[in-house]
Amino acid sequence: MSFERQIGEIYRLKIPFDGVYTSVFYIQTKKNGVLVDTGAALKDVDEYILPALQEIGAPLNKINHLVLTHVHGDHSGGARRILQLFPKIELITDIRGKLPKGLTVYPLKGHTYDSIGVLDTQTATLISGDGLQGDGVGKFPRTLESKEEYLRTIYALKSDKKIKNILFSHAYKPWLKDGAFGREEVDRCLQDCIDCLNIGG
Repeated sequence: MSFERQIGEIYRLKIPFDGVYTSVFYIQTKKNGVLVDTGAALKDVDEYILPALQEIGAPLNKINHLVLTHVHGDHSGGARRILQLFPKIELITDIRGKLPKGLTVYPLKGHTYDSIGVLDTQTATLISGDGLQGDGVGKFPRTLESKEEYLRTIYALKSDKKIKNILFSHAYKPWLKDGAFGREEVDRCLQDCIDCLNIGG
């Protein structure tokens, strides 16, 4: 398992999870690093995340921020281990969190009321966690705490033209891929999310 560059200084690590994968993202900033999500289990940190960070030469002592896109286990299961290893790391779990210059916490309510993403303004790329789900992934159906908030999120993204790329945490149906690249593809992705709601309820 290796971190693979997605765009700019954003890297993705795919960790096996119950027949699919869950993503951990690493963002290299000028002075430090930001980790987004932690895998599904404490062991994922030692088995996958730390070796993969070392492989790309990420300075482990300069990971200053940990963003949890939401508290479901497949995204936050390794958080306690990360906090144990990096006790000074700043944990961000809501839109009040402050990130290094060029990165902002982005509200993505719907899947859960606490869902957030990270927007990299340099590459106009949003890491969406489970904030956009299409029609689910593998054996896991789309799940929403609030359909109304989810639709509000989708329409907010449709009107936010500064977002040119979206990186998903799983390869959701109907796309079955890691992200949407370019505004035209982003708009199709957002429309697919609406269409999946209208078809599947």
